[in-house]
Amino acid sequence: MPDATLVEYEMGYTADEFGNVLNGPFSGDKSVYRCTEIARHQWSLEQSGLVFTLVITVVEKPPRKLGLFRLPVLDVKFIFTDTEESLRERFFHRFHQYFHKGGG
Repeated sequence: MPDATLVEYEMGYTADEFGNVLNGPFSGDKSVYRCTEIARHQWSLEQSGLVFTLVITVVEKPPRKLGLFRLPVLDVKFIFTDTEESLRERFFHRFHQYFHKGGG
């Protein structure tokens, strides 16, 4: 049985926004990651020449309401299979650069 690692996030994105960033600049021509849609709101990522296997699944949750504001809530699951910790860390470093919203 393959060695799997699960990481879960809650993010302020809609599922379509998330998919647009993931399939756009995050895994574009200049990226080391190749993204393939395997189902609606589910993607597989690979890194050429390395043992890096990742499946990302997102599910929209009810929005958070703050007065008149409604903020999207997205449950994001990352399932790495047989992927070394250093490659997971490198992935999340890039992920946070591309998916950071607001603040600073």
